Amino acid sequence: MKHRKTPMLPIILMVAVSSAAAEPAKLSFSGQIRARGEATNVESFTSPARKHGVDQALLRVRLAADADAGHDIKAYLQIQDSRVFGSEASVAANTANLDLHQGYLDVLKLGGLPLDLRAGRMELSYGDQRLVSPLDWSNVGRAWDGVRLRYTQENATLDAFLTNVKQTANTRRNQHFWGLYAASKPFPRHEADLYLMGRDFGDGTQTSELGTTGNLSDRTLGARFKGTPGAWDYTGEAAWQFGRKAGQSVRAWAMAATGGYTFEGSLKPHAGVEYDYASGDADPRDKKVRTFDPLFPFGHALQGFQDVFSWKNGHAFKCSASIDPVPDWKLQGDYHHFMLEHSFDAWYDATGAVIARDATGASGRNIGDEIDIHVRGKFRDTIGLWFGYSRFFAGRFVKNAANGMDRDWAFFQAALNF
Repeated sequence: MKHRKTPMLPIILMVAVSSAAAEPAKLSFSGQIRARGEATNVESFTSPARKHGVDQALLRVRLAADADAGHDIKAYLQIQDSRVFGSEASVAANTANLDLHQGYLDVLKLGGLPLDLRAGRMELSYGDQRLVSPLDWSNVGRAWDGVRLRYTQENATLDAFLTNVKQTANTRRNQHFWGLYAASKPFPRHEADLYLMGRDFGDGTQTSELGTTGNLSDRTLGARFKGTPGAWDYTGEAAWQFGRKAGQSVRAWAMAATGGYTFEGSLKPHAGVEYDYASGDADPRDKKVRTFDPLFPFGHALQGFQDVFSWKNGHAFKCSASIDPVPDWKLQGDYHHFMLEHSFDAWYDATGAVIARDATGASGRNIGDEIDIHVRGKFRDTIGLWFGYSRFFAGRFVKNAANGMDRDWAFFQAALNF
């Protein structure tokens, strides 16, 4: 995943330049300026809890150049500056927030086949982004350093990728993330995906249930289906996880299902339901890891805007309704209910990090309920606006294990793409 050192990039660019024809490359430029304000009356659920409010203003600027060098060779460069207003020492400070977000070379039609190679730093996004997401909501986002091969047919693609999540002095101790992802459209308005993804982290930083440290070598095998038959829509996904973590066996699984219906009318009213399940660990001392790990997810878009839940040791129920009050604008409301799968396992946030744990299981399983109301649309056809309000109602586990309380959160975002 994204890190500062990029020794591969200069080599890639040199190869691209030397391989290009004498004619000048065709260049195009694009960018985004995105600002967002957030405010909440409870900063975080911790023990002891930090219950004072916090507000912040975020700015993200991306500038990109796309070069077509001819002969089926292309290159893409995207620079990003991410900052939090007021985080620097003074208005005269110059904190280094500038970084390379993406920079890669594309070589198309290898061997005259519908096979494309991408090498460098790139975003990865698959399916509904439950397992692999560039996390665009983040002020920084995700990108991976590595290579990707894509084989394309009329109604299907097959990706094979290998990335280096973390570089160490010893190659055998690097963190690698790799995968095979097949996406197809077997019928009009229907999708079917199959995938196998693996993590091989040899740096000894993984912690077992017993507190010992070691390596991680796990595999996630899954399938996803999605469709819009008529006015109905549905998705279904299931994933199995197996391998070893810090010397302990991994056996976990997860599933998600959604269904919805769009009614007739100028407002395009839509109603939907969703259920997400991810296995947890009933016995943290049995030397078997049964807690599903959602890899690199986009939890913010799936398990509520407050980021208090994850596709990990839990049940998540959702009901949603939306209308389009005017063209290019959508008003949506979501209701979520969150429960732990096993009370002896931890409560995890949208990133998969532990918020709180009750080793006795006495705090129960009820995390709470959340209501999200948000509006999204365009201003003068160029600026995307998005704003909303969210209320989290703390359940028994949050109150007992994390000294938690109800929380309000609101945001306003404006983004200009050019």
